[in-house]
Amino acid sequence: MRPLPPAAAPPNNSSMASSSHLVQLAKTLPPPLQRFFARWPPAAILPAAEAKPTPHQEQRPNPFRFYKHPVTGKWQDPVFSQRRQAQLVQMAREHGVEELLPETTKATEYQLAHRVEHGLRVKGTGVGQKVKGHIHERHMIAKMEERRRAMLEMPKLIKAWKRFAFQLMAAPHLSPEDRPPEPATHYEVLGVNPSILNSSTHDPSTLIKRAYRRALLRNHPDKAASTTREPTPSSSSTSPQKSVYTIDQISQAFTVLSSPARRTAYDASLSPSRALPGSGAGAAIFQTGVENVDLDDLPFGNVEEHWYRSCRCGNDKGYSFGEADLMEVGNEGVLMVGCQDCSLWLRVHFAVIDDDEPREQTNAKS
Repeated sequence: MRPLPPAAAPPNNSSMASSSHLVQLAKTLPPPLQRFFARWPPAAILPAAEAKPTPHQEQRPNPFRFYKHPVTGKWQDPVFSQRRQAQLVQMAREHGVEELLPETTKATEYQLAHRVEHGLRVKGTGVGQKVKGHIHERHMIAKMEERRRAMLEMPKLIKAWKRFAFQLMAAPHLSPEDRPPEPATHYEVLGVNPSILNSSTHDPSTLIKRAYRRALLRNHPDKAASTTREPTPSSSSTSPQKSVYTIDQISQAFTVLSSPARRTAYDASLSPSRALPGSGAGAAIFQTGVENVDLDDLPFGNVEEHWYRSCRCGNDKGYSFGEADLMEVGNEGVLMVGCQDCSLWLRVHFAVIDDDEPREQTNAKS
């Protein structure tokens, strides 16, 4: 007696439910995806009994790749071009079925891996790659970063320079050899004493002309070359080396001092005006961006009891001074005020009125 064949296993309800769900999902896809999956159905959604390739799959297993003909041995283009592959991948990504497509270079995973390995379409941004351009292109990022840091630190640098630069120039602990040389005044260039010119017993114009001729003879190139030679060992320690001035310095000094008005303005500029904190009274101040204003045009703060004015650097009260600062230069009538945040200066003109003057005028009228 022959044994009976084993009974066929009943169909799995879960597989039938999953296949029906996939069919319903396939109906919601766009027509291009429906036609593609009908010709190249993925093996992941087909049952094992129906895993038979379609005629399109027999001719071209993967329509996204180049195909070598088995008879002629020639390579043939993919069924879908690169543009059509990108469109199919985009539609499948939007509907959540991208993993069912065959392997392609337009897939999301392939694009991300290619971007990590080769960079963002920029030369030298991939893994282990270097920029292969000119030297200024390779150093551009570092230079721009250094420039950005310098611009951010510029306000701090200006404050530090205004606070310590003049203090270092006039530091008492430095020896005269280590201190930087101060610029010579017009009186030193001509070799005249200001007090003699201001006295009424001498004619200033005659003295200045004589000093001008002596300065030209003393600083003549031939004589200056002989006096600036290396001194002998016996006289090097006793006789200091004299300064030699140029013709332009001597001419400029003579032009300024020979004019009474220009000499008065020059004397006012040489007198010590308001210096920066810690700069010392005798420090030479380099003033840039000087602006002339009148004291009556400046606002006065009743709380701080200071006159102030805004600066171009953005500080609303960059220029600030009080009555004590005006009293220090009361005889001059001009006060130099430096900005607290930048290197600009303000020249304030004012006049000191004594309290006795109004009384004398009223008594004279009466």
